[in-house]
Order: sequence, then structure tokens, then C-alpha cells
Amino acid sequence: MKVIVIGTNHAGTTAVRTLKRLDPSITVTTYDRNDNISFLGCGIALWVKDEVKDPQGLFYASPETLAAEGIEVHMQHEWVGINPDTKTVLIKDLKTEKTFEDSYDKLIVATGSWPVQPPIPGINLDGVQICKNYHHGKILKGINNDKDIKNITIVGAGYIGVELVEAFHEAGKKVTLIDVADRIMPNYYGENFTSLIEKRMTDAGVKLVLGEKVVEFVGQTNKVVQVVTENSVIDTDYVVFCLGIKPQTGMLQGIVDLASNGSIKVNRYMQTSNEDIYAIGDCIEVYDNATERNHPIALATTSVRTGILAAMNIIKPNSLPSPGFCGSNAIDVFGMKMASVGITEKVAQSLNIDYDKIFFTDNDRPEFMSTTKPVYLEIIWDKATRKIIGAQVAGENNHTEIIHMFSLGIWKGLTIDELPLVDMFFLPHFNKPYNFVTLAGLEVLGLNYFKKDK
Repeated sequence: MKVIVIGTNHAGTTAVRTLKRLDPSITVTTYDRNDNISFLGCGIALWVKDEVKDPQGLFYASPETLAAEGIEVHMQHEWVGINPDTKTVLIKDLKTEKTFEDSYDKLIVATGSWPVQPPIPGINLDGVQICKNYHHGKILKGINNDKDIKNITIVGAGYIGVELVEAFHEAGKKVTLIDVADRIMPNYYGENFTSLIEKRMTDAGVKLVLGEKVVEFVGQTNKVVQVVTENSVIDTDYVVFCLGIKPQTGMLQGIVDLASNGSIKVNRYMQTSNEDIYAIGDCIEVYDNATERNHPIALATTSVRTGILAAMNIIKPNSLPSPGFCGSNAIDVFGMKMASVGITEKVAQSLNIDYDKIFFTDNDRPEFMSTTKPVYLEIIWDKATRKIIGAQVAGENNHTEIIHMFSLGIWKGLTIDELPLVDMFFLPHFNKPYNFVTLAGLEVLGLNYFKKDK
């Protein structure tokens, strides 16, 4: 059997390695238009702010590594066509400009996503930079080291934007953050959490321009000098534009079923509507355990698991169905360590889910401990079923790993009423006899142990 994999970042790299390890006899060939593979884009901000000294550490595999494992690797090769009837793909060698066909028994599409670039006047000016891959990171690292560039404007207050705000701020840049939403990271955290970071940002001197849409980039001699919003004009030396991503699936129009947003529809075996074509990573929609619907969850961890699933089910068809995904994610900025899983209140409202929630705060450890800090927790559950569908945690001390428990809980249908009975250890170094998660559940039940202790 021969398997071709188009795209060799998180999902593709995982798929080709899993295929070869499960069955060394199969032929595995991968094509990628880039000149590198397996780059950890989530490390770009760490590289920009010099936490990562050597960017090679952000690669966990190389073409040479894969070749040594018996995988046929073709970098700087672009996928330009497909014929599902003859089971062939048309490939263009970007170095020679020549095209050729290659045939497959099974095809895995791992083409990923690309930053959204809407037709805003001036978006193609020099100094307006997107942020996605190694080459973008290298440019941004150079900008942060450039002493002549003093004013940085970041458009997009999602994870990438917020992390880059901190990276540029720590280098002494004057940073402005713009987003059409009225607060940062609204799809990941509730207002009780985002306000914590926003205050730290503004206290540090970061300018927040929220609830305003960018309408133009103004340039001089083809270089950006101003960002114009609906209500503001911001002078700038450089712009980082990171407003979201879209799947790279244009080649598959009419070949496999696509969602309205262009994402590839797959079953729980990562198989498309064509039984010989599988799809993985950012270019697909997956089953969300929290909302019980299919939609994209563009995270590296999602990509890796879909890569495993596709490989397993090609080697042994329909042997390993996906358990679904919960979208666990985290961020560490401006001294706050935060994580979330499932959906926020904003998302629940947009989906017309009848929900309830609790926002709970306490000291994370006994007050006699010198390491005690406040911890913040929000839990969201479906009113009818009482099942937990979302959770967020934040603190200066690291409690982000509690989100792994909530992810498992959402997957397994844990209810808010069962939460206080989850077996949690106690040690003063880490928590209280009544863990803050347990206390939140008890508050919902009306057993106000926390208040009684006061």
C-alpha cells in the first residue's frame, strides 16, 4: 500500500511517522510547499522575546529524521491538482517549476490553515506582517531587535496577538493592541478572566483599542505609518496582523464534502466523503464534545491526535474512532497562567445553549503557606443535563493542569453535581483540604463550606 500525505506540519508529521511505525512495509510519501517541517508556531512569541535562544528547538522533526525512518520526503513541492478517479495528485516542484503526477492508494490531506487577510486598504504595505510560520517568526524576531522600530501595532487580540504584545513590550516597544471585539480573547475566556490581563496590560503601558474595526493602513513610500480604525488613528512603525485563520482546502472543491467555511468534513475515523481520502489538522472540522457539533478546533494538540487517528484507521480500517475533542488551551502572559476547555459563556450564548455558571475565587493554598496566591475558576454547565461544558482557570501560581481533568470530565459527561465528589489529593504545598474545584461544586449544591469558614 502507498499513502501520500499532503502537508508536513503537526498533523502530517504525526501521520507519516505513525503510519511507518505501525507498518514499516507500506510506502509513505509526503509533500510540503515549505522548506521545513514540524515548526511549533506557538513558540514564535517565546522566540521573539528571546525566551527561546535557538529557533531550531522549535522543530521536533526534520526531513532528515523522517527520511531516516523510511519516509519519502519532498520539501518545496506544492500540491496543484488531484484526480480522485485515477487516484493521482499533481505536484509542482517549486525549485524547478516542473510538475509531475504521483499515485496513491490512500491520501491524507494535511494542508492546514493560513491567516485571514481581508481586503483592507493598505494591507499589502511594507511593515504589515502576518504571523504563522518559521519565516514570519524570523522576521518578527528581527523587528523586535531593531532599535529604530519603537511603535508596534498588533491587530487581533487572540492568543497570538496577546502573546506578541508581551514579547514586544518586554523589549521596550510602545505597543497598541486593536480588536473589533470589546475585550481580548473572548472565545477562550470570560470577562472575569480577560479583565485580569487587560488591567495588567494597561498598567504596563500597553494601549488597548478594543471594540474598533481597522478600516485602513496608511503608508508613506509604500511603508505603513498609521493604522486607522473607525474611531482612532494610531501612528506606528510596524503592524502585526493576526485576525484569524482559514482552511487551505480550495483544491478539494467538488472532490470531497466541505463545510460552509471551507473546512473538510470527516467522520470519526478522519475519512472524508471519499473513502480513499483522509483529512487531518487545521483544515478539517472535528466533533466537539462540549457542544455536540462539528466545527474546526485549530490547535496543535488536535492536529497531532487527528494524525494518529488517520494513520491507525488506514492501517486497520475503522479500528479507532475519535473520542471527540474539547479544545483545551492555555496561555501564560503578564504574570498570569490561564487555561480553558470547552466553551465560554459568550460561545454558549451564540449557540443558544441554556446554561448556568459559577465564577469562584479563593486562595489556592492554606493561608499559612508563603506561596499562597488567589486562584480564579469558572465552570459552565448545561441546565437541562447538568453536564459540564466549559471551564477556565487562572492564577499567578500554575493551576492550568486542572483543565486536563475538566477535559476528561466533559468527554465523559461529568455533571456539576458530581464535581465535588471527584477524588482530589490534599497537600498544603499545592492546595487546601477543600480544593478550589471541590469548593466551587459545593457552592453550586448550596453547601457553602467556603462561606462558613469565613
